[in-house]
Amino acid sequence: MSDMPLRTLVLAGTAESRAVIHALSDEPSVQLTASLAGATPNPAGLPVPTRVGGFGGPEGLAEYCRENGVGLVIDATHPFARQITRNARAAAASLNIPCLRLERPPWHPEEGDDWRSFDSWQEMADAIPPGERVFLAGGTQSIGIFTKRQDITLWARALNVEGMERPANTTFINAMPQLDKADERATFETHGITLLCCKNSGGNASFAKISAARDLGIPVWMLRRHVPEAGSDGDNSTENYHIHDTIDGAVAATLRIAANAVSGWPG
Repeated sequence: MSDMPLRTLVLAGTAESRAVIHALSDEPSVQLTASLAGATPNPAGLPVPTRVGGFGGPEGLAEYCRENGVGLVIDATHPFARQITRNARAAAASLNIPCLRLERPPWHPEEGDDWRSFDSWQEMADAIPPGERVFLAGGTQSIGIFTKRQDITLWARALNVEGMERPANTTFINAMPQLDKADERATFETHGITLLCCKNSGGNASFAKISAARDLGIPVWMLRRHVPEAGSDGDNSTENYHIHDTIDGAVAATLRIAANAVSGWPG
């Protein structure tokens, strides 16, 4: 057994990642470093050393882990940040170290909800009836697809929309999701929104818009999420790849791995 704390890299940027970091930051058996992609301006501070920026693919991530003696990767990134999730798993597998994926559960409709799910933004945009007043909360990558629909009125909320081409029928809202349902409801009512288009991100951080749409009887169209299963990427690393859907589960698993860390692991 190793007497040293298990060096743990947390791929962060979500509310869940912050909760995991705060829960583990004072644990003597783990030594945390957080990593942020850098897409969000002025992110909330974290109580552990934090790096910002990409790694350069799975090879770069593996090199970082090797050079810094990382013995555990916790992937707590956004459910739709699939590339970094694939990179984290591949990097950990190449080093034969554990990787924990914290995958928040998707949202599910309640009785009376008018929800539809789509496999792509293009499929969703193509299905919108002419004349709809659409509120799009799908990030910058979705905007160009929806702005091609000149027969709808579009409000698109995302970060970093400055400089994007904006057709006359489109209004950009350069902002994060609002946390208060009343604020989201006021936005929808002010603009006369008739359809909400977004990702099925799950969690509480951006649920206010869903709740507001529910109260107002606004249909919600969501980009479907495909939750990965251990072993689904064609490797045999299921023993070292673990998916958790709760913060408590991810924290408990981290502490178990740290307690069982053998001297052959980095750190």
